[in-house]
Parts: sequence; structure tokens; C-alpha cells
Amino acid sequence: MQITVALKDGYLPTTYTSQASVKHNNQPIISFPIEIQSVPEKTQSLAISLIDYDAVPRTGFPFIHWLATNVPPMAEIPVDFSRHYEGPQGQNTWMSRFYQMNDPYFASHYAGPNPPDQAHQYTLTVYALNQDMNLENEFYYNAFRNQLAGRVITKASLPVLAKN
Repeated sequence: MQITVALKDGYLPTTYTSQASVKHNNQPIISFPIEIQSVPEKTQSLAISLIDYDAVPRTGFPFIHWLATNVPPMAEIPVDFSRHYEGPQGQNTWMSRFYQMNDPYFASHYAGPNPPDQAHQYTLTVYALNQDMNLENEFYYNAFRNQLAGRVITKASLPVLAKN
């Protein structure tokens, strides 16, 4: 399985980042499209994670921007999928007690790249699963990782750069 994301000059288009015109609580909320090639035939569903490991020096931990699971197998996750998807999506780091955003929207939606200091490299991973995960909206990353055990047929990761 391979994944691709359309970039502009090597970076995620601003429509999906801190420079987006569509925001919620000053965070970009339109998720970017993801092309998926060679999804295994036995795939029952897909799972998605978008994590900023470049945030560690600034925050002390990776920043989770998006978690989604039980996504039907498809060749493309369409633009703005997160706001329209009715399946389970997990909490991103804005819901952390360290940020005190207290906005329930971010408990189960995409919060796009918003690097505060310089361009960051985000890790997008799409997992092909042999069965759905047993998770409900607002799940945490640890539950996501635990549910991957025994379900992953294959996965594909892609570094995605975004400007500040």
C-alpha cells in the first residue's frame, strides 16, 4: 500500500494549515485529501494518524493532529473528510490539559498543522485493517495503538511538511 498527498512547492497547501481561511478556535479544520494505492483486498477498514514529532523539543511530547478509524476502504480520503465523517475520530493534543482549550470539537476532529516557530514534518500513517476497531468518538491515542494489535494487514507512512 502506498499513500500520497498533493503538496505545493514541497509543503502541504495552506488551505489545510495555520494559514487556512476556514478555522475553528483559530485552528485549521479542513482535512487534506489522501490518495491510497494498492489497498489489500482483505482490508475491512482503514485507520489514519497524523502526528507532529517535530513538536517534541517545544512541547515535550509529539502533537497528535488527527486520529480516525473504521474508515471504509477507498482509493482516496477526500478533502474535508474529518468534518463529514460519522465514524470514530480520536482526541487530538489540543484537548490535553496542557493546552486548556476546552473545546469539544477537537475531541473528535482534524486539527491541522500549526507550527509555531518553523516548518515541521508531520507523520501521516494509513493502516489497512482486517477488522474494525472497537472505539467510539473521542478515543485516546493509547486506545488507538492498543486496538491496532492483531488488526494491521499493512500500513504506509509519509512525511508531510507544513510551514508556519
